Amino acid sequence: MPGQESRAEDAIRAAEHVAEAMIELWRRAHEEVAAAVSDQQMRALLVLEDGSGNPTVLAARLGLSPSSTTRLYDRLEHRGLVARVQSGRKVAVSLTAVGDRLLEATRRRRRELLSQALSAAAAADQPVLYEALEQLCTLVQDLPPAAPELTVADPGPQCPS
Repeated sequence: MPGQESRAEDAIRAAEHVAEAMIELWRRAHEEVAAAVSDQQMRALLVLEDGSGNPTVLAARLGLSPSSTTRLYDRLEHRGLVARVQSGRKVAVSLTAVGDRLLEATRRRRRELLSQALSAAAAADQPVLYEALEQLCTLVQDLPPAAPELTVADPGPQCPS
């Protein structure tokens, strides 16, 4: 039906605008808090925070070769954001307190920016907006994973559960 197709296209355009706005908000918070940390380094910190400190797993999640991942974590270690821990023949990478604080400061700034933006919505509209964003997040999370040949890197931050 033409009316339904039009509404679906409108929803797609609106979702694209939301995604673009969130990317801009993410970029702005990152630049304001941690401009000296590259996007790739920030992703690496987020991946590390989210799970395994095993270098092979980190490389796979970042979509990088093991040697590129090693160089990336070398730079982060030089900045004091990560530390390598030797356990027998294995090496694990972990966030330092400085790395934790950087991620938290970035999140705090992002939440401040989101709060500023969302507080402009009428109080009556805020619950509806919240529900729509939660539903969009759930729908995106339920999508099947990308084919391996199309996956360039980790998808980045996930919606809260």
